[in-house]
Amino acid sequence: MNGEQLYGLARLRTVMQMSRHPAMSKLSLKQRWATWTVFRESKCTRLDDQVYTNTFTPPWPSVAHDRFLESYVDVGTGTPRPVITNFAVTSLCPCKCWHCSFSNRDKAGILSADELKQAIADVQELGTSVIGLTGGEPLLRDDLEEILAAIPPKSAPLLFTTGWKLTRERVRALKDAGLRMPVVSLDHHTAERHDAGRGIDGPFSWACRAIELFRSEGLYVSVSFVPTRQLLDDREDFFRTIEFFRDLGVNDMRLTSPILSGKLTSRPDEVLGPEHVATIWEAQRMCTRTPGYPGMFAYDYFESESFYGCGAGYNYMFVDSRGNVCPCDFTMMSMGNIRERPIAEVWGEMSSRFHTPGCTCYATRIADEVAEVDSPTWPLGQEDSTRIHTACPSWDDHLPAFYRRMGFRRGGPGGR
Repeated sequence: MNGEQLYGLARLRTVMQMSRHPAMSKLSLKQRWATWTVFRESKCTRLDDQVYTNTFTPPWPSVAHDRFLESYVDVGTGTPRPVITNFAVTSLCPCKCWHCSFSNRDKAGILSADELKQAIADVQELGTSVIGLTGGEPLLRDDLEEILAAIPPKSAPLLFTTGWKLTRERVRALKDAGLRMPVVSLDHHTAERHDAGRGIDGPFSWACRAIELFRSEGLYVSVSFVPTRQLLDDREDFFRTIEFFRDLGVNDMRLTSPILSGKLTSRPDEVLGPEHVATIWEAQRMCTRTPGYPGMFAYDYFESESFYGCGAGYNYMFVDSRGNVCPCDFTMMSMGNIRERPIAEVWGEMSSRFHTPGCTCYATRIADEVAEVDSPTWPLGQEDSTRIHTACPSWDDHLPAFYRRMGFRRGGPGGR
């Protein structure tokens, strides 16, 4: 893998240096402990002159990391901010993935490069410090580098890709445009299993080639990994897949469990059981604590009540390829469209509703309500989205542990 993983005194010195930021110095001892209980579950990797922890956090030191820490304190204590904003830059994709969350979305009239560049500038004003370019398959856009280059240093850019037809020349162009953290989709250590899940032949070889190319150009490379119940039932095969990622030399893994959205909206049988989640927690801790293994950000781990919970619409925002503003990539509801209203206005209205983080994945919680609307395309319009959120709020009676420890002040209508 690229860079040097930090352990022991080297890690401690780095953490102490990072904690000297003015935003952190204002925290109480209890709040500092809250941040440490989360941070200790991430690896530190020094690559060139920066330290990376995962693909949800900008590398340190950087302007983007400074902004991240400032927003981190704000959202921890009760002020919504779209710390992470993902843009679907295209609806087109060569794959037909079994778990595709973009399925059934209206795919006509994608945002132009100029519209995307304006939206990127607008979310900067809202405090965004991580911007992901996703799809569809972003590499299908010939102007992807132009869009990527429009992301200023105030935000760290990510690229989510299957690796489709990637060449060394394109990797270098993406790097020149500012990319440092590519995220490549790969779900198994065999071509047969991975390609079956992607619905066509070829994605396994694309992904492995992309990882090789990104690594050779010195980038911090992550794998986006969606394990099935079948894979997690076979512990040996699951951990062999993680070892395969290690041997490929990736720095990081984003483990996303099947979410009831898109193709899986009416497939509750795909939701992982407690025994599967326990295996994921075991893998999370093993990867974090074992030198040589890639880091892991498992959604079932960090989005649990024990850590951050679900921040859809609170510290996270997704804009699809037609400009619909959604709480996250997986929540099939829209609170407005950037072609009709300023994104700041839509975010303000959405965050006034999603004013408190929840303890479980909101997209999965409302899957039945979304399916009952029987809409020909997703996301649902604002009227249906508002009605569902009113009947089924995104928050719970209690807060995720991080926010409790940070002294979160519940806001929004009827808040305290």
